[in-house]
Amino acid sequence: MKVLIVSNGDLKDIDLAKYYHDADMVICADGGARHLYNEDLMPDIIVGDLDSIDNKTFEDFQEQGVQFIKYPSHKDKTDTELAIEYAIDYGANDIVFLGVTGSRLDHSLANILILYRLANQNINASIIDSHNEVFITKDMFKIDNKPDHFVSVIPLTDSKVTLKGFKYDTHSVDFKLGTTLGVSNEVKDKEALIKVESGICLVIRSRD
Repeated sequence: MKVLIVSNGDLKDIDLAKYYHDADMVICADGGARHLYNEDLMPDIIVGDLDSIDNKTFEDFQEQGVQFIKYPSHKDKTDTELAIEYAIDYGANDIVFLGVTGSRLDHSLANILILYRLANQNINASIIDSHNEVFITKDMFKIDNKPDHFVSVIPLTDSKVTLKGFKYDTHSVDFKLGTTLGVSNEVKDKEALIKVESGICLVIRSRD
């Protein structure tokens, strides 16, 4: 089951409708509902303390029968993490996140590291923003060639990585946590292969 989670961050240059129609379920984390409202799209569920959703969006979605799950403002989890838990409860095995990065580095980093947790639960997950696509892998990962994009492989644990089809290929090379060996590579073939033989790595495709 593929779930789209939309949070309150910037969606500049993001084709929201494409991701919306590709999902089996759409969950908004609180103020992320504004993005769907502005595109005349309706979520299945809105989760959070509802402190950042405006009254007009709240009232209109409520009239349309959208399910709201409200939490106290003082809680131990962000609205995005609450949305993730509902996605998992509904059987998600593939989650796409929009609006989870932005000016708040603490929120952005926490959301990126949530991918680590999901990978350990064998749930595919990706974060998309206007300049980056963030994935996580602990085995094989194929990535297509997009012009003017860079691909970085960043270890979250000490890892052993083989890269094929890149400007800089590797063969069973140690990628140590806290090093930058895998930053700013480029796909040279039509498709490239990332094989994480041990450990777990972030894969970030980005453009300037």
